[in-house]
Amino acid sequence: MNAQRVDGGAVRKKSRGALTLLLLGGLAAWLGATTAGQHPHSTFGRVRNRDRTGLLIPNWKFFAPEPAQHDFHVLHRVLTADGTQTPWEETTRITPRAWHQLLWFPDRRREKALFDVCAELIMLMNRPGLEIVRFPVYRVLRDSVALTVRDACAGQDSPPQGFQFLIARHTGHDQGHEPDYVFLSPFVPTGQAS
Repeated sequence: MNAQRVDGGAVRKKSRGALTLLLLGGLAAWLGATTAGQHPHSTFGRVRNRDRTGLLIPNWKFFAPEPAQHDFHVLHRVLTADGTQTPWEETTRITPRAWHQLLWFPDRRREKALFDVCAELIMLMNRPGLEIVRFPVYRVLRDSVALTVRDACAGQDSPPQGFQFLIARHTGHDQGHEPDYVFLSPFVPTGQAS
């Protein structure tokens, strides 16, 4: 009876050892496939292509192939009810970075959305013959500026006639360069923006 217990314990030990070895091997293979799947060359992407759900082998691209080297700033000016044109002012401000933002920085999503909208609008500008004002990306930016203008003018006796907005591209941290003004919208009557 004792001999059977000893043999049974040895079998369990061996099966646990085999299971542990199998799990460690599987984990090592998964880690290797995940690491290989991050390489930009398409040969390494074949491993990730076998995962049809995209859940088993993640795609963690920490840096874009061409990382952004500038920020976009949106400015606007308002044509008041009496016909006076206000000076340009920033519609959106980029939040100065702080250490706690390494852990929690929800405002970054808004900045990233603005960057993507501006980048797409500028990409459309490079295609001749397009009416940019008809594209959703233009309307999103126009409506965002309209909300800012509406909030800023909320306490005034009469609403403004309209506004105009401008996209400026700037290097951000390097103050030695002047911004590039890359897009100037047509005048937008106040009632046109939703």
